[in-house]
Amino acid sequence: MMGGAMENRPVTPDWGGKVLSYTEAKAYIEYGTTHGIADAKTNTVTFSGSDVVINLVAVQPGFDDQTFELHGLTNPTIIVPHDATVQLNLLNMDYGNNMEHTVEIVNVPPPYPYMSMMYLGRPVVPPLPVLPWRSSDNVENADYAAFGESFIASVPGHYWYLCLSPEHAETGMYGKFIVR
Repeated sequence: MMGGAMENRPVTPDWGGKVLSYTEAKAYIEYGTTHGIADAKTNTVTFSGSDVVINLVAVQPGFDDQTFELHGLTNPTIIVPHDATVQLNLLNMDYGNNMEHTVEIVNVPPPYPYMSMMYLGRPVVPPLPVLPWRSSDNVENADYAAFGESFIASVPGHYWYLCLSPEHAETGMYGKFIVR
């Protein structure tokens, strides 16, 4: 799979990205809520400034399966300024067989097929590596995989962020990404 295929397994210290404890994962989520302004009525998070930090969560406990969370919203529309440097971070809090997640930004709108990675063509922003699932079914005792990359939001327009794991985007793991 694009973005760094790996075997189906939970996070281990040598997976290739960050490994966070539950306390660190909670801090990651809290830090993410201090960046951008959330509007629950429109399910939108709007960022301003020339440096944007997006701490996206894959399947935060207490939320529906196959979703992204940001600012406590599920699959929100994310709006960033044109020419901003965007640090896109992903934390995988999901657990279980085949619950690896990644995120990619594309210009192909939904709906998405089962194997979306075969349908999308060249991404607007390349995918992050595939993040393994958490190390334990006990949320507070688990370790979590996290990774991030930066890019310049250089072309205004409407895009979509989605998970490339099979069936995930098909079942709703995506949201709109707007550069304006």
